[in-house]
Formats: sequence, C-alpha cells, structure tokens
Amino acid sequence: MRLDFFYFKLLYLCTIVLVVLTECRSFDLRSTAKTIYKKILSRRSLPFEDCGSTYDVLYVNISSCSSIPCQMARNSTVTVNVIFDDNGDNISLLIHCVRWIFNAIKTKAVITPDLCDDNQHCLIDETDGKSYDAQVYVNNTLPNIRGTMMWEAVNQNNVEVICFKIPIIIIDL
Repeated sequence: MRLDFFYFKLLYLCTIVLVVLTECRSFDLRSTAKTIYKKILSRRSLPFEDCGSTYDVLYVNISSCSSIPCQMARNSTVTVNVIFDDNGDNISLLIHCVRWIFNAIKTKAVITPDLCDDNQHCLIDETDGKSYDAQVYVNNTLPNIRGTMMWEAVNQNNVEVICFKIPIIIIDL
C-alpha cells in the first residue's frame, strides 16, 4: 500500500513538471543542457585570458599544470588540450601558433602538430563542440622567469578563431 502511494505521488509530480514545461514555451531543453555543459567545463578548466577568440573556448588543460602560473620545465614537452564551441561552423582545419612572452619579448614555440586537420586526427568532435590536443616543446634556452604562453589558431581562411593566454613560469628540473 505504501509503495503504491509513492508511485502515485511520483506520477503526480511528473505530471506537474510536464504541464509546466509545455506551458513554458520559451523552455528549450537542448539549450539548457548545452549551457550546463559549458559551465561544468569552464569550472574544470585552467584559468585563461581570452584575447579575441571568435569561437567560445570552453576548456583548457595543460599536462603537469594544476595551478596558475603553470610550471613548465625546460627541455620538456607539455600536452595542451582545448575544447571549444565552433558555433556550428563544423571547422575541419586549424593552424596553430604558440608564443612565449617574457617582458614583452615574444618568441615562437615549437608545436606538434601546428596544422590540425582530419588527416592529423587531432581535431575531434565532442559533445556540443570540438577539441584538439597538441604538444608544445619548452625550449631549454627559455629564461627561468614568469611569462605568458599565448595560443592562437586560424582557420582555413586565415581568420583567427582561437586566442588565449595562460600565465606560466619556466623552471629547471
């Protein structure tokens, strides 16, 4: 008897929720789910500064980096993972350029692959977005000081679509 009451109450509550949702015409479940997904990703991401991205950068992760500034050991390779929303453009090509910035002096970093396309298998479809992985070499000639890693990516039309900066500190192992 008690179990029947529970199911009746549950059915009653579900009916109320359905009525409210059908009456509220502006409610879009897909849009709400996408918003929640973006908020969860942004909370798990390393803090970064967007410097003019066309696409929404949702998540940035750097191997061996759990806090800002990211400690990067000289003569090592770090893996960078980025998830972004391409706003429905279905992008299939990104050309990356990474720079180290120390006291307003910019030097180009070595990145693999610098051209990310379907042939490289580095541009992956995600839930409501795309992601890519790339390896950045931390040159042994970089100074042991704080600076910034600036990441830029352009599409096949040479239009900058992703740009972000992350504070770093170069260390010796």
